[in-house]
Amino acid sequence: MEKERITQEDYVRYDRVWQRVAPELDPYPAVRQGAAAEELCPAERDDGTTQLAAFIDQALACRRAYLSARRCAPTTAARRTMQQLAEESGAHARRLMGLYYILTGQCYRSHLCAAESECLPWCRLLRLRWQEACYAAEGYRRAADAAADGCVQGILLQMAEDQRRHASVLLHLLEGNLPG
Repeated sequence: MEKERITQEDYVRYDRVWQRVAPELDPYPAVRQGAAAEELCPAERDDGTTQLAAFIDQALACRRAYLSARRCAPTTAARRTMQQLAEESGAHARRLMGLYYILTGQCYRSHLCAAESECLPWCRLLRLRWQEACYAAEGYRRAADAAADGCVQGILLQMAEDQRRHASVLLHLLEGNLPG
């Protein structure tokens, strides 16, 4: 039986697995030196998938936050709105995961854990969600401007527009709940 030869590329892959499983261990220190170290640094070799993964995690976090906000909503209409925004954020995450798969050939697995979020006062919660939607819209727009592929650019611009719309819906809810 012929013994398989382990290449430097194999050690790079093994090291990536170790970094996910036990980042405190360093079983292949030689891999981190020289040219192989560049292959391990995602910022150095990023093809846009690192930012795409961050967008997926952000969409999933938004979905959870909207579902949490639904529990704090003072009216049935507000609860329905939060549910709708959660569903749209979930759809964004699924679409971005599809794009991730198209670009990498791998399914994306979120590294987020389900965290319990506290129920903030309604107006404060709406303000926080509005800010996050505005920041997300700007992030998508910047990513779209930097995208080389027209299809990817179109998807990111649509996400930016959806986030602007979410911000507008949240502002409308906030306006109706301010003391006046």
